[in-house]
Amino acid sequence: MFPSVRMNETDMMPHIIEIFWMEKLRFTQYCFLEISKIPVSQLEVSTVDRPKSISWALDQMAAFDRNFAFYLPISIRFASFFFLGKVDEAEIEKDIESIRDKFTPPAFPNGFFNINITAAKDLMVPPADPTTSKLMKEWRLTLLKIEERLSRFTEEDAYRKRYVSLSGLHTVPGAINVSTEYCHGLWHNHASPYIKNES
Repeated sequence: MFPSVRMNETDMMPHIIEIFWMEKLRFTQYCFLEISKIPVSQLEVSTVDRPKSISWALDQMAAFDRNFAFYLPISIRFASFFFLGKVDEAEIEKDIESIRDKFTPPAFPNGFFNINITAAKDLMVPPADPTTSKLMKEWRLTLLKIEERLSRFTEEDAYRKRYVSLSGLHTVPGAINVSTEYCHGLWHNHASPYIKNES
């Protein structure tokens, strides 16, 4: 089951949603910090053995979150027509497990656990080349939009609302987790192996 004590006393959103949103923010901040270490010359590198560049992966990650921000209110509204009942924490946990079984994510890197962040506005965009800096700033704005929408959910909404997507019908915490694990998979496969001394 999920922790009974808040991970962060934000009071912005229901606890069960906050758990997974804080994980999403922490992972994004970790990626920002690592991206800033990569020489510009390495971002676009692709070869026969490595057809996808780090820039490609970053673009895909940011695009996925933009789509999530756009479709979140639409999808929640659409799912409400199906009169789905309230779920409990065991069902949310089952949703999370099915998502992780699908993405089979590796463990988060050590540096991930040293990051303390409580809101999207606190995401730090480190110095980087103009193109990468622009991507991170726009990505941060996307997460601010998602957070603003999540903050509208009541405790009851957190256990009743559903998110419909190509990956299936999910709880709201599950929908956030899909975003995290999708980005985690792209990072692990197309960025992490090519970053020297990743923390």
